[in-house]
Amino acid sequence: IKNAIEKAWNYFPKWNVLTISERITIIKNFANLLESNQERLLEICTLEAGKTINDSINDIREAIDFCYYYASEAKNLFSNPKKLKGPTGEINELHYEGRGIYFTISPWNFPIAIFVGQIVGPLLSGNTVIAKPAEQTSIAAYEVVKLLFKAGLPSGSLQLLLGDGKKIGDIVIEDTRIKGVMFTGSNDTAKYIQNKISQREGEIISFTAETGGPNVMIVDSSALTEQVVDDAIESGFGATGQRCSALRIMAIQEEVFDRTIKMLSGALQKIQIGDPRILATDIGPVIDEKARNRINNHIRKNQNK
Repeated sequence: IKNAIEKAWNYFPKWNVLTISERITIIKNFANLLESNQERLLEICTLEAGKTINDSINDIREAIDFCYYYASEAKNLFSNPKKLKGPTGEINELHYEGRGIYFTISPWNFPIAIFVGQIVGPLLSGNTVIAKPAEQTSIAAYEVVKLLFKAGLPSGSLQLLLGDGKKIGDIVIEDTRIKGVMFTGSNDTAKYIQNKISQREGEIISFTAETGGPNVMIVDSSALTEQVVDDAIESGFGATGQRCSALRIMAIQEEVFDRTIKMLSGALQKIQIGDPRILATDIGPVIDEKARNRINNHIRKNQNK
């Protein structure tokens, strides 16, 4: 871990002075490689993360979109300095540059998209990156990083750390050479990281956290029932319900309650649960035994009420 920090810190000045056009070229090469290696990445997503083929395709497409979106934004920000007003006749210009090392912590539910998005943004901005993917999808992260290096990314600009999140995170975050942290995951882990950052000496660094929460759908009598059912199933059970935007609660107007529930129950009977490698499968497995036990405990608890 310390070796990774050392490498990233030593290479930062070289990566930061690279022109934005050179950095964009690398990332666009990488986007093309994601496209041309889609079948291999699909295989990994289904086998390692248990994602259906359709969900895996969406995951890869989103990663490619991130590459082009961040490249476009970086070009606007970094190509030309912004002229500021000079009230006393002086010349003022605003330049953007990298800050140092960014530490990115990505989840298993989007092993390609979020992993890629968290890395590409800081890299295009001139920062070096230490990437820590979820333990459950380490192989997906490893394959993606190989494609980044194949696209021309210098090895010093990106370090991949695989292993226990807390052990790695505690060491990396304490190091004052880390200038920013990006995290996607649970609220509890985000709070833990926030507290670790606040205990550091030195400047205040950026912490970007995307966490989950209850997603509620409110259904009134003006809603088309067929559309409600389609959206509820897509939100509640897409990606096996394992994403922060998954539907948790439906609040249905009394006048349309029975009709909505009847149609929703019928549609749920048509959902195919099984092997995610089979194209007809709608819902694959949850990520691991711990997740399965948590879901079963929740069901038992609510059945007893």
